[in-house]
Amino acid sequence: MCLKKLISLTTFKRKKTAPPPKVMAWKSDYLNYQQFSSKFNTIIKTIDQSFTIISLEGYDGWGKTFFLKEWTEELKQQNEVAAYYSAWDINALDQPLPSFLNFLFEDLFASYEVKRGVIQQFKNINQELFSLNTLGKLISKSPLAMFSILLEATKEADKKDIGAVLRELSVLQRRQESIRDFKAQLAKVVDRIRKDKNIYIMIDDLDICRPKFVVDFLESIKYMLDIEGFVFIISVNKDKGNVHKAINTILGSNFDLKSFTDFSLHLPKQPIEKFTRELFKSVKLPKKSKNLIVDSFIFYAESLSLSLEAIKYCVKKIGLCLLNYTKGELPASNLFSFLVILQSINTDIYEELGSSYQTALEKIESAYKPAVLNHINGQEEWKELKIFLDTAFQEQESEASKPVKQIRNILF
Repeated sequence: MCLKKLISLTTFKRKKTAPPPKVMAWKSDYLNYQQFSSKFNTIIKTIDQSFTIISLEGYDGWGKTFFLKEWTEELKQQNEVAAYYSAWDINALDQPLPSFLNFLFEDLFASYEVKRGVIQQFKNINQELFSLNTLGKLISKSPLAMFSILLEATKEADKKDIGAVLRELSVLQRRQESIRDFKAQLAKVVDRIRKDKNIYIMIDDLDICRPKFVVDFLESIKYMLDIEGFVFIISVNKDKGNVHKAINTILGSNFDLKSFTDFSLHLPKQPIEKFTRELFKSVKLPKKSKNLIVDSFIFYAESLSLSLEAIKYCVKKIGLCLLNYTKGELPASNLFSFLVILQSINTDIYEELGSSYQTALEKIESAYKPAVLNHINGQEEWKELKIFLDTAFQEQESEASKPVKQIRNILF
């Protein structure tokens, strides 16, 4: 069927299905991230329906996924067209674009009746446009890609007659024309659905994908889906920068994330106390020591700059360690909290405490003492922690030291 006729098969009536339960955005926002979505909304809503790619830069393990999902829901509640998409779900595939197109029609545009035949037709275009491993090389807007094609054609010229080379370039030209036709038809569908609004698509988890997939995905968006009204917001890690590394590795040092994006937004770290206390609500703790455990854990989590992911892991570990603890009080609560955190961030030093205490203590003092002392009440906290460490791990034993030494047996 002619591609240009696809648009005529599409209807845009709302589905007459029961509406899904209403989800309130930011209901579990214990980091006060909503304040940033309000600022970002002001920015993205000034985009005048032009194709735009934005990077959302945040820190690894600090709730970018939560932020993107809640931001998506907030935009929907404001009657905007928005969707969340995890690139990791298709990381194992060679070609990211076909699956992303499937997402556009079956997820993002699910509130409209698009005939199944139209969806299947777009899927079938894979055979014509997207089945080659050199997807990027078919894109006319990429000078590097076109140079690569010409270079490969030159290399093949010794093996084939010039007529064969010209025929291959002719096929390439026809495919480029098909791509332009495809984009024109897709733009008509998108334009009717969005009704003069931008479509906001949040792309998550690109940082944990394979380098080649990262570049293929970015190229697919920039060169194949550069359609008016599409606004892509791609989350990336500021501290690890796997997306940056992937671009440098595949395309060379002259390329970076700015080669694909128009501008960036920044998601800063937030105070973790409210978030941490909420996590502890589901953990059974000794009644007399509950506040001491929570307060000391928050102290060390803040001092040692634990990520949200690390905090969730440690709180869960505390719950498991104390699952069968029946006493009403836990001796040396601050030592317990510190050791749980140390075990999660530096297993080597933690294990060395039992075999070579003085050496491990020197490493702890070198790595963590300055951060503890810089925190409010850090001097007193470090002094008490040092006493408990000596009591728990030095060889001499007394009746007074037995309860503290038992902390080591609680941990696993």
